[in-house]
Amino acid sequence: MMIFASKSTTTALLRHTQTTTATRTRTASCALFLQREIIVNKLQQRGSSCSYSNSARRCGTISNSHRSNYNHNHNHSHNHNIFSRTSNSQFGRCRWSSTTACQMTIADTSLGSEEGALLLDGLDVYTVPAKVDDHPLTVYGIGNKTPKSDDHVLLMLHGRTWSSVPVFHLLGGQRNRAKGHESRSLMEALHDKKITVYSMDFRGFGGTPNDHTDSVGPDRCVEDVESVLHWLAERHHCSTPEKISLMGWSQGALVAQLAAQRDKPQFSRLILYGSIFDPLVRYPRDPLFIRNKENSTAYNNTFDDAIEDFTIEGTIPPKAATYFAEAALLADPVKAQWKHLYQFNNCDPARVHVPTLVAVGDQDPYAPIHVQQELFTNLGRGNDRTWSILSDADHAVHLLEGRSRFTNVITSFIMNGKKIGKEILS
Repeated sequence: MMIFASKSTTTALLRHTQTTTATRTRTASCALFLQREIIVNKLQQRGSSCSYSNSARRCGTISNSHRSNYNHNHNHSHNHNIFSRTSNSQFGRCRWSSTTACQMTIADTSLGSEEGALLLDGLDVYTVPAKVDDHPLTVYGIGNKTPKSDDHVLLMLHGRTWSSVPVFHLLGGQRNRAKGHESRSLMEALHDKKITVYSMDFRGFGGTPNDHTDSVGPDRCVEDVESVLHWLAERHHCSTPEKISLMGWSQGALVAQLAAQRDKPQFSRLILYGSIFDPLVRYPRDPLFIRNKENSTAYNNTFDDAIEDFTIEGTIPPKAATYFAEAALLADPVKAQWKHLYQFNNCDPARVHVPTLVAVGDQDPYAPIHVQQELFTNLGRGNDRTWSILSDADHAVHLLEGRSRFTNVITSFIMNGKKIGKEILS
C-alpha cells in the first residue's frame, strides 16, 4: 500500500544536536506536534490523497492480504492510528508485533523534529512500504507533482553514515535562497537539468526508522531499493526500465552494484559514484556459534565524522562544510549499525550488464584511481561504459565548488545513452 505525503518548504542554519535525553524529549514532543498536524489536515482534507504540510503520512498496520495486493493498492491511502512514543526508545526504533508492520514513519525519526523538518525544505516526502515486510521506507522527490511516462527518473542512494537529505539536498529550498545561501543540493541541480530525481534513506538513516533488528545490512538494502524502484516504475507508468537510472555514492555504490547484478534489474543505467569497491577487500562472515550477548551499544556521530570527506583545501568554503556537518548530525545523531558486511563480497563487476558510469574525484582517498580502474575494466561486456575522473576533487564531488562538472557528467550519461530496456517489468 503506497502512501504519499509532501513537506512544505523550510530549511535554515542548524545547531549541532547532541543525542541527550533533553534532545530526545524535545524531538518526541515535536513528533507529537506533527502527528496532531496530520489529524487536523486529514479532517480538513478528508478524501484527498496528500497535500498537507510539515508532516509525513503515517504507515499503519498492513495485513497479509494487503501485502499480496501490493501492486494494485499502492495508490490508495488508509486510516492510521496515532500513538505515542515510549520514553526510553531511540529515534526511529520501530514497534512491532507478530501481525503488524512497523508502525512508524519519518515523524518518529530525527527528521520528524521541528529542527529536522527544516532540512526538508523544497522536498516532497513519500512513504513506500518494503515488499518483504512492509517496513516504511522514506523517499524524497523534488518538483514532481505530475509524474509522466517520458520522465528521466533517477534514484540516488546515500553512503555508509549519512541520510540522503544532507548528502543530496544541502542548503536547498526557497528559504535558503531567500537568505542568500548558495544551494549545494544535487537534487535541485539535476532537477534543473530536466531529470526527475529521487533519493531514499536506508533503514535506520534519516527519515526511515530502524526495523526490529536495529541494524542495516547490504542484502536488505538491495531489497528495499528494488521496492522503491518498483514504486517509481508504477508511479511514472514505465512498462520497461528504459527511463529509470540508479546511482549509489560511496558504500551506497556497492548496494547499487548488487542491485544491478540481480536478474532483470529494474533500471536501465547504473552510476557508481565514489565507489569503495575493492576486489582485495573481503569482509569476514559472522561467527556461527557464539554465546556472548551481542554488543548493542549505540555510538554518537561527531562533527569530525561529518567533515572527514573534505580533504582538499580551497574546494569547499568552511561555512558550507560546517552546514553539512550540522545538517548531517541532525539527520543522523547516532551511528547506524551495519551488519553482515560480508554480503558485499558478492560484488562482481563482471555480473553488471547495464550501461554504467564510474565517476570519481581524482584525489578521493576512499576510491583510489588504480582500484577504480579494476572496477571499470571488469564491468560486464556488451554494454556502454563511461569512466569520468574529476580533477581537484575528493570523495564528495557533488558538494564542492566544481560540482557543476559532476552534474553535467551525470546528465549527459542519463540523457544521451543508447536506447535499451526492452523487457517488460514484472
